[in-house]
Amino acid sequence: MLTLEAFKAYWDKQFPELRLKRSHFLLAVSGGVDSVVLAHLMHRIGAKCTIAHVNFQLRGSESQRDEHFVRQLALQLNYPILVQSFETAKYAEAYKMGIQEAAREIRYTWFESIIKTLDQPAFLLTAHHADDQVETVLMQLFRGTGVHGLTGIAPYRKDSIPLARPLLAFTKTEIQHYALEHGLNFVEDSSNAKDDYTRNYIRNQLLPQISQFYTNATQNVLSTVERLKEADSIISETVNLFWKKHLRKYKGIDCIEIAHWKKVTQYETYTWGLIKSLGFRSQQIGEIHKLLSATTGAYMVSETHKLVKYKNMIQIVPLITNMEHQLIYGEGVLQLTHFAIQVEAISRAALGEIPTDKKIACIDADTLDWPLLIRSWQATDYFYPLGINKKKKLNHFLGAAKLSPAEKEKQTVIASGDRILWVVGQRIDHRFRITDTTKQIIKLTIL
Repeated sequence: MLTLEAFKAYWDKQFPELRLKRSHFLLAVSGGVDSVVLAHLMHRIGAKCTIAHVNFQLRGSESQRDEHFVRQLALQLNYPILVQSFETAKYAEAYKMGIQEAAREIRYTWFESIIKTLDQPAFLLTAHHADDQVETVLMQLFRGTGVHGLTGIAPYRKDSIPLARPLLAFTKTEIQHYALEHGLNFVEDSSNAKDDYTRNYIRNQLLPQISQFYTNATQNVLSTVERLKEADSIISETVNLFWKKHLRKYKGIDCIEIAHWKKVTQYETYTWGLIKSLGFRSQQIGEIHKLLSATTGAYMVSETHKLVKYKNMIQIVPLITNMEHQLIYGEGVLQLTHFAIQVEAISRAALGEIPTDKKIACIDADTLDWPLLIRSWQATDYFYPLGINKKKKLNHFLGAAKLSPAEKEKQTVIASGDRILWVVGQRIDHRFRITDTTKQIIKLTIL
């Protein structure tokens, strides 16, 4: 049963280092019953919180209703609130993503940017609950996964965003009962009743049918997850000790002798234990194992590492990369690897004469779809150089600019959707230029 005391007990067990009354928390609040209950519990405790709400603009007036509700909730709880609207459908289309994937990327990137700008360290709290856990485990099982994938959603993680999920031990029914008991209002997302997404189908169709045969199905899955977490911990410790014992340096490069690797009979478990932190996918285990019998020089590459067959060993070579890939949401300064970009919104009248400095780009604001993306250039990129209005491959453009190999490698572009608007420090795209009808300008400056 979800009570304030049960909530505190779970918190103390899972997040002993997070002090409820001393830490700053960013609450992800959609307006649904789960996030409203989480906000209510944190308020009762007296925790210092900021509410963050994302309007994905996917459900018309319903999205506006949700935003208005969350603003009123923040007012009632006397919590500061941050709200951001995104054209999620356009973003998904531009970057060739599903709607759910796009929404997830948008909101977590925004949450990360908020946490980085707050005056003190903050922790993101989301309202994932036990039913979400069961759905996730079933999805992982059907897709195909190892033991770790069946451990489901982690209560706490520390990577780019320090994130805790303090409702993960409580079921949807318990959360709804708490809301009813305390007279809490919330909004319903009508899309949750549709079976368009896999998770919705599992929630609305599959689990109710399974529960007819196994009345305790949800609790049984949760109990199994806890046992699998223990098993995963034991397996990970054993596998890590094996690789630590057989990893050695060869001319400064980490290597594993093939003879040692071939001694492993359960090669899938051990191989996955090695490669999962090197950027490889579980589906590549079989191909990577073929490297052991390949000719010298054979290799496989992930986004972060290269595995190379060299004589009687496999070398683990980290890829030295300066790849950029960051979203720009609006005005401010964005820090990149080699420089920073300042983004300003100004009127055409305030700008005056258009700057000729290559470090400054002035763009017609009405031509943009937000958020913008600053990224490293790719061989397939093209744009319409200012003054030419004719498509040109970016590779040819950079070649004509006579950049050194090092400069060319560091070159970045800023894109709006799938269109490049500025080859940073070189030239803007003709389609985004200032014209006689331009009223508002986005000024981009290399600092």
